[in-house]
Amino acid sequence: MRADRPPLEFIRIVMLLLLALALAACGAVTPELPAKVALLAPFEGQYREIGYNALYAVQLAFSDAEPTKAQLLAVDDGGTLASAIARIKALNLDPAVAAIIALGPAATHRSAQLANDKALILVGNWGYDRADENSLYAANPDLATERQSGDLQMLAQTRILSDDPASLSFESSGSLPGAAFSERYLKSALYAPPPNLLATLTYDIAGLALAALAEGKSISATEYLGINGLVRFEDGYWVDAPINRFRYDGDQLVPVSD
Repeated sequence: MRADRPPLEFIRIVMLLLLALALAACGAVTPELPAKVALLAPFEGQYREIGYNALYAVQLAFSDAEPTKAQLLAVDDGGTLASAIARIKALNLDPAVAAIIALGPAATHRSAQLANDKALILVGNWGYDRADENSLYAANPDLATERQSGDLQMLAQTRILSDDPASLSFESSGSLPGAAFSERYLKSALYAPPPNLLATLTYDIAGLALAALAEGKSISATEYLGINGLVRFEDGYWVDAPINRFRYDGDQLVPVSD
């Protein structure tokens, strides 16, 4: 036997140690991935106003929430139904995505809902009722049954393209932001646009999603008191969601009293 060759017993011991380390690695606890709240909305094209109003509102909700490890994942819906469906399917493949906040005609379309298997919160009324058991309708159910895309009517582009902006009137579960909210919203980012109805609505829904994560509950089993009142869901719908009426006075949205 050569003097520089390890003894057979030494080799056996090394192999046993390597096997033990391998087994320990297999049984080690892998740290949980931080939960993600996805925002799926248009950030390009004719409806980008929707996405950016929602984005800065969700970011503000994250900064106002209790210390949380949750992460925001903002995703452009691509502007078409096909691209929105593809984005939803991609989000479904990420196990860390706990909820998807969806706005706009493409991301809330019935076919997009049917392609999803996570909690999908439809923020606002875009002309589509909930189509799947995973969908939560974050607006008054009466707006859903009317099948009118009311929240499209309040966009600045709708006013600009209208021949008679003063005749435009619509209903929404969102409310006009107050001075304090608007100031905080505009200061939250350099290019934050003036907040509209979608900003307060999305802020509340993001707050609800973060509260559910903090409490370890499902979104449908969580309550959240926000700018637009108490937000809680029953059978997929926002219970006692407000219906607010608005019209344009010049370039300003103003409430319409009954």
